[in-house]
Amino acid sequence: MPLRSYVPVAGPCRLCGEGFEHRQGPAEPDLAACPRCGQAVRRRAVDPVNSPQLSAPLSVSRARQAGFTVLRRTSGGEYEKQ
Repeated sequence: MPLRSYVPVAGPCRLCGEGFEHRQGPAEPDLAACPRCGQAVRRRAVDPVNSPQLSAPLSVSRARQAGFTVLRRTSGGEYEKQ
């Protein structure tokens, strides 16, 4: 079950602080109130995940320069050094 992040609508709370995470199933509706203090809450917007961008395309020569062993699959299903 995923964790969903919530923040208090009226500002920080002594019990919840700046917000909290709550484990909920995907089909469950968002919480309207904090389960600990009862204050109104809204779901926090999640930052997008940043994936690294490759600066150059992958190549056999660059892999060798970086110290990797490059293997090639033979017709028998085994691997040999290239």
